[in-house]
Amino acid sequence: MENDDQESINLTIFAGFETYQPLGKLHLSPNSGKKTYLPEVDESLKPKDKMTFDTVNNAFLFCQKYAMSSGFNARKSSQYTHHGVIKSKWFVCSKEGTKPLKAIDTSKKIDTSNNGSKRKSVRRVPSIRTGCEAHRHLLLANRGMNYMQEQAVNALSALNIGPVKAFNIMRTLYGGFDKVGATKNDFKNFKRDLNRYISEFDADMMIKRLMRKKEYMPNFTMEYIIDECGVLRGLFWADEDAKRNFLVFGDVVSFDATYRRNKYNMMFVPFTGIGNHNRNVTLGDAIIGNETAETYSWLLNVFRQAFGRAPLVIVTDQDPAMKKAIEDTWPESRHRLCMWHIMDKLSAKGGATICNNTDFKKRLCAIVWTDSILPVKFESEWATIMNDFNLVDHEWLQSLYREEVMSGLMRTSSRSESENHFFGQFCNPGCTLIEFLGHFDSAIEAQRHEHRKNDHDTRNTNAEIWAEDFVLEDQASRIFTRTIFFDQQLEIQNGIHRCAIGKWENVADFVNFFVKDWEQPCTTFFEVMMREDDMTVYCTCKRFEQFGLLCSHIFCVLRMMDIRDFPQRYILRRWTRAAVPNSAPGAILGINETEDRYNEVNRVVREITYSTESVINKLVTNFDALCSFRDHVVNYFKTADESVVNAPPKSRRERFAEITGNTKPSDATVHVPIGTRFKGMGKPKQMKSKHEIALSQLGKKSRQCQNCFRYGHNKRTCKNPTQTKEQAMAEDDGEEADEVD
Repeated sequence: MENDDQESINLTIFAGFETYQPLGKLHLSPNSGKKTYLPEVDESLKPKDKMTFDTVNNAFLFCQKYAMSSGFNARKSSQYTHHGVIKSKWFVCSKEGTKPLKAIDTSKKIDTSNNGSKRKSVRRVPSIRTGCEAHRHLLLANRGMNYMQEQAVNALSALNIGPVKAFNIMRTLYGGFDKVGATKNDFKNFKRDLNRYISEFDADMMIKRLMRKKEYMPNFTMEYIIDECGVLRGLFWADEDAKRNFLVFGDVVSFDATYRRNKYNMMFVPFTGIGNHNRNVTLGDAIIGNETAETYSWLLNVFRQAFGRAPLVIVTDQDPAMKKAIEDTWPESRHRLCMWHIMDKLSAKGGATICNNTDFKKRLCAIVWTDSILPVKFESEWATIMNDFNLVDHEWLQSLYREEVMSGLMRTSSRSESENHFFGQFCNPGCTLIEFLGHFDSAIEAQRHEHRKNDHDTRNTNAEIWAEDFVLEDQASRIFTRTIFFDQQLEIQNGIHRCAIGKWENVADFVNFFVKDWEQPCTTFFEVMMREDDMTVYCTCKRFEQFGLLCSHIFCVLRMMDIRDFPQRYILRRWTRAAVPNSAPGAILGINETEDRYNEVNRVVREITYSTESVINKLVTNFDALCSFRDHVVNYFKTADESVVNAPPKSRRERFAEITGNTKPSDATVHVPIGTRFKGMGKPKQMKSKHEIALSQLGKKSRQCQNCFRYGHNKRTCKNPTQTKEQAMAEDDGEEADEVD
């Protein structure tokens, strides 16, 4: 098979112009002078005499493979058929032949200045039939996205990296645009078509994927609810690691639905706790279609079923529907309001007159935004403020203060806001449900990787001990995680250097110590009650009750009493190094689907990629060995070509089914919502009648013309003669006088 050299192949730069040089073995005909060249390809790819194929399509696939290796593209041409049987078939270069030019009908004129015209111009599309068989990297055969590129685009989307960025990454890694083998638009079109395919089965695929996790992953919970039309209204899921975290960190939970919506305006609702490194930990996750009390009640019920109990304290932004659902579903939980939202609602709840009072806001902020005030002092100041501003009987304000164990961990819903920002780095508001699930898995894996890293740093680093003569500090460094120890170390140091015991007295079987804290602005003493027999201690500052860590006042007493062992009952498991076992890397993604051929292929591909990168990393400093490895890989190309089965390629729709895991599609039974509304959207717009428009214009100042100085039109549409402003005013006065007469 020979190709005409009407246009050559390799691009070179000569004298400022682009020229092309032929490839292969050049042959010049002695009679006609026609130039042809024989492509240099592997012998296994060259067509041979008397080759046979099972089908015409297999024969074309062979010719296409040869053409691509030779630097051009093949297409199917004419054929001869006899009684319905193909007797001969021609396969030619995609640029073979020419198309005749069509005469332009000048009688049909198109008014391109008319904005209402449906056809503004004729699109002139050049023909690829040029008779040329030259090599271009942008020919159709060489422009298709291969398997690895499609996988990369889909995988990078889980990190919120779009197709354009994916293309730029690949052309940088490959060493140029021509090395990618596809254009930026090819990548964008692939992602667009993939999303179109997903939109047909989106909600159904997400349900099926979570059901597979439930089948293969131990202790995985997944529940969903649909309406009578099969539209998804709510979805909740939690894996074994989330449940294990809830057992330790589920005492105080933040719950908010302020995350950016997806393309269906459904809301992502994470349940957030605080881990043993004082970092956010996701305890459960949901997607809801609306923010009604009914939906929230369903969600809280399935949460209780999944975890076995409700959290002790729940922090929200005081959404009315959320508040009602918590009261009805979790009556035993203390519903704490976000402090920021409380201060924001003071004007609405307490009255604008009171809240505009500078003294009221100053005195209130002084007691609610500080940790240095004693509980007794807080209650006294609170009562005084309520009395001074006649708010003693105000139901909303009086219901705000109530003491709860560990409730000091979260004062605001900022933990949820931080969680929302964290997930926002892996997602975008235009993603589908199945895309969001991939983004979520990536985000959770990143969160748990960070937890494993913090555990590693805690185990393999030694904190500096400031007070070597106080053994409790060294014990605390080996008990708590690194972050928590730093907080506890500050309390120990404050107890040593900034606290002093004024006096003590016996009260029953306790000793009551009066401790002066020079760091605190209050002038009173903190009282520390201690019973040495069973190491029971209590401080009036209630730091341990609020945060789970002993205060500086207690450490001052422990040091004076020469206590040599850290009190065991005051070591909360939630702050210790071994609070929860680490999950295995990739556990959130690891589903045992051995019968799924597509997943098995991807697993092998990942192993090959990882092994290849490992070899390169080891040989990168040895150039000769690196070249030898390169030659070994290149030589394997022949084996790879021989092992390829001449089977028709899979359609794009079949590839989409493999990528999304929807290899056995059926009619979707769960559908995505349409037109979902949520808080903050405002009232829906409606068409106004002429009467409503006229009423809305009453009292509004009309536009004044700067030509005739009359109202109701402008200078451009004015039809009155030019006059001065004084003349216009005189005419208006005359018209008013006529009306009076």
